[in-house]
Amino acid sequence: MPNTPVTLLKTAAHLYKLRRQLRKQNSYFRQHLPPLLASLEAGQTDAFDPSSVKRFNKYWQLALNLVCNSFYDLMGKQLSRQEHQRILMMSVFGPLYDDLFDDNILSHEKIEAFTLHPENHEPASFKEHALQKIYLLLLSQAPDRQKLLQHMHLVFVWQKASLKQLHRGIEEEELYQITYRKSYHSILLFHSILDHYPSEAVFEMLFPMAGLLQLTNDAFDVYKDIQSGIYTIPNLYLDYDRIQQKFLRDVAEFNRTLARLPFIPEAKGNYKITIHALHAMGWMALEQLKENTRHAGNHEALSLLSRKQLVCDMDNFPQKLRWIKQVKELSNHQ
Repeated sequence: MPNTPVTLLKTAAHLYKLRRQLRKQNSYFRQHLPPLLASLEAGQTDAFDPSSVKRFNKYWQLALNLVCNSFYDLMGKQLSRQEHQRILMMSVFGPLYDDLFDDNILSHEKIEAFTLHPENHEPASFKEHALQKIYLLLLSQAPDRQKLLQHMHLVFVWQKASLKQLHRGIEEEELYQITYRKSYHSILLFHSILDHYPSEAVFEMLFPMAGLLQLTNDAFDVYKDIQSGIYTIPNLYLDYDRIQQKFLRDVAEFNRTLARLPFIPEAKGNYKITIHALHAMGWMALEQLKENTRHAGNHEALSLLSRKQLVCDMDNFPQKLRWIKQVKELSNHQ
């Protein structure tokens, strides 16, 4: 049975609903994060600064709405109080775990040992202490401790692989693999702390969805990544027509796989809009890069362009209207 096309009115209405939902959720974050952080800071001389709280909030909003809530809405279920708490804990854990790599806090061997056997780790810093404490809490509260450990190890594997993005010589195929699999396993990590674990058919749908989310992030971060010496598909391989062709192939794969899943059509339509709300921003960022980098034939030429040329501004009204239309188009793309 073919899917009912997503209309512009339905797209706008659902996006407005998501915006209202985000505003309401902030009260939960403001209420529940401070006691969680206080428990991690207990007995320590250091504390989390406001910039860390902002990182946790961004991580939490994406994880809650894009990964967890949207999946439960698709299934016709609601997150429990315990699941909400686990999502919040994982949203603190994730950025702190990233810091182990980004700030060279531990060697890769020690990060892997910590990932697989956190109870054996002896923390030597405030971040390590907080990370170990919240990891052990998550493992004690997860529906399946072993499944969480397995997913965490895969996150480690692809986080380590992503360090190859610091080298100019990385091949396009390998860069795509890292881009997609790092995001995919991060998303599966959140699924591993939910009471209802996805089926293999859902995993098949999540792979292109996750890859496109990371590609979207990379398209928005071209300027920042160039300054940081990080090589991504949009800033190293500048054939934007080719990138967009793959982008649309993966959108079509996501939509077709979702269409085969045994959920009610209205729920599938809403899920598409939620997911493509982010993908549409990535498409718009790629369009801007294609337009503004016509004479930049390589990474060096790209690095000479201004921030305004490379960063996609989504705040003005015409852009928001264009975004809504783009969400609708991606939702109907086959």
